[in-house]
Amino acid sequence: MKRIFLILTFLTSAIITHLNAQCPVSGWASTNGVTGGGSATPTVVTTYAELRAAVNSTSVKVIHVSGQITFPAAGRLTLNNQTNKSILGLAGARLISTDLTAGGSGILTLKSSSNILIKNITFEGPGAYDVDGNDNMTIDNCTNIWVDHCTFQDALDGNLDIKNASDLITITWTKFEYLKAPIPGGSGGSNDHRFSNLFGSGDDATQDEGKLRITMQYCWWANGVRERMPRVRYGKVHLLNNYFNSSVSNYCIYAGYKADLLIEGNYFEGVKNPIRLETGNFTAAQSVDNTFVGTSGTAVGSGTAFTPPYSINKIASQDVKQTVMTGAGAVLLQPTDCVFLATNEINSKSKSEFLLFPNPASEEISLKAFSENNQLVKINVTDISGKSEGTIYQGNINKGNNTIHSISIKKLSKGVKLFEVKTDKGSYTQKVIVK
Repeated sequence: MKRIFLILTFLTSAIITHLNAQCPVSGWASTNGVTGGGSATPTVVTTYAELRAAVNSTSVKVIHVSGQITFPAAGRLTLNNQTNKSILGLAGARLISTDLTAGGSGILTLKSSSNILIKNITFEGPGAYDVDGNDNMTIDNCTNIWVDHCTFQDALDGNLDIKNASDLITITWTKFEYLKAPIPGGSGGSNDHRFSNLFGSGDDATQDEGKLRITMQYCWWANGVRERMPRVRYGKVHLLNNYFNSSVSNYCIYAGYKADLLIEGNYFEGVKNPIRLETGNFTAAQSVDNTFVGTSGTAVGSGTAFTPPYSINKIASQDVKQTVMTGAGAVLLQPTDCVFLATNEINSKSKSEFLLFPNPASEEISLKAFSENNQLVKINVTDISGKSEGTIYQGNINKGNNTIHSISIKKLSKGVKLFEVKTDKGSYTQKVIVK
């Protein structure tokens, strides 16, 4: 429990610092910075046609994606040769492709663009199918890109691939997973192509030399990911404070041709071959202060990696699992939030009025509450899209400090939930992971 409160303090401090400013980018993308479309008036889109028009328009600088948008066949969008743009998801935003063809698959490609922010969106593909198709997202010949608080799942090809001299990229608080069974029999030859992230398209892609400088922090390779978490050629890639727990993994991080990797402060749990080295071809794969729990196979780095030219906040590897599970993915209530906790949660917690714990929770949860008088309390639960999952508790609290133990959550579905604590005086909302 002490560790949970330390993590909470870390996250709360980070938010309070930036409540009145745009969330700051860290890592490689902090070189020159990423502001996207800044404070431009958002264009809210709810249909594919509206999204396509906004992506293609150079005058639209901030897009707010609302709700679920299912793409038509061959509907992949390309943001081409643009600068200073943000594509931000409102709570529950999801872009869905069901196209299984090589040419028509994929959701979004960023091409020859710079200063682009993608945030708080779930990208859902049709399932892994090896036909040499397109990715849920491809970053192609771009600079200063920041992908933050997104979820990439069930891509036909890669969940998120980066290639063709792309540079100065940061990916934070992002979750990669495969929830659909892989589709066998594709022309590419693999019956299980759940390969999440490829950085550098081939050993012969010499334009990537000196490029592909990428930072990944607070990311989560979760259910169903088989390989490429990521697989890297050429790039100087900093993998910091990430969580790996896919039970079907063949390997996690792959140091390929001329890859220069700094693998620092990560948490590997129950995976095979956390670090795989391409003998004789990689530059370095330095392993620093990582935690390995129940892993098997190769887990040893080699060589001395590059020294990051930027300063960046870090947490101890033993705290990574709890932190990442609590905050990674498209879980923000508002695209202006910086991390998992929202502003009203900071205010309530700083006053020590309410706290639901533990978080994540399974089967039962408890509530700490301070009240100035005797009053009724009710706890309602919704999923991240606002769908009600019912009332889990209704009762009375007394004046002073209260702790209500063993509130059953067995009937709730798994995932990120919004727990609303309602009293006679108002309400308080906390995000909780039900596992």
